[in-house]
Amino acid sequence: MLENLLQYPFVAALVKGGFIMVPLMASSLLAATVIVERLVWGPNRNRVMPEELQREAHRLLSMGRLAELQGICRADASPLARILLAAIRDPNRPRNEIVEAMEVVGKKEAFTLQKRLGILGTIAAVGPLLGLLGTVFGMISTFHVISEHGTGDPGLMATGISEALVTTATGLSVAIPALLFYRYFLQRAKQLIVEMEVIVLSLFEEFRLMSNENPNFGRPSQAGPAVSEQRK
Repeated sequence: MLENLLQYPFVAALVKGGFIMVPLMASSLLAATVIVERLVWGPNRNRVMPEELQREAHRLLSMGRLAELQGICRADASPLARILLAAIRDPNRPRNEIVEAMEVVGKKEAFTLQKRLGILGTIAAVGPLLGLLGTVFGMISTFHVISEHGTGDPGLMATGISEALVTTATGLSVAIPALLFYRYFLQRAKQLIVEMEVIVLSLFEEFRLMSNENPNFGRPSQAGPAVSEQRK
């Protein structure tokens, strides 16, 4: 079975790389899993700050239907809804308390948007080090062969040199894609966070403006209970 597998160049290269190839291959699989998960199920503009929620928030704030907007935010699973809910949960609080509540929730959501990116960053940093470690072991093996058999037979030294080169190449092959995707996902998360902050501040200023102009702003309207009952 093993002899048949060794016929494939990729498998033969893995075997030549020695035991360091095990953590390198595990890191490669882990990085690929995180990359696919971030590409398919990771945060995007529609998941983080849905257009429909933004339109509904502006519409309901302009109409003073704060209770209905709270219900929509509770039913929505997006980060924007959770931050907005932190602001409008109790409209009678002082401005600094509302801003502090938004910041606390915003930090949690920012952390969530960058979830698992630390794994890619770690793999990007550790991959070359594992490759370098394999290179050191390969060179140690080569010098051990030289000390016992001399330099007359290059074939005896080929195993150690091959191990050194294979692990170095594999370490770089794992680290480079991991670093590129780490930077891409991190930049995308930061961009989404900035855009979400701008939208939240816009809605918050609209909320404060309406509450200052209308003393009855936020009080349940006649339509509010009916809407609430329909949602239940």
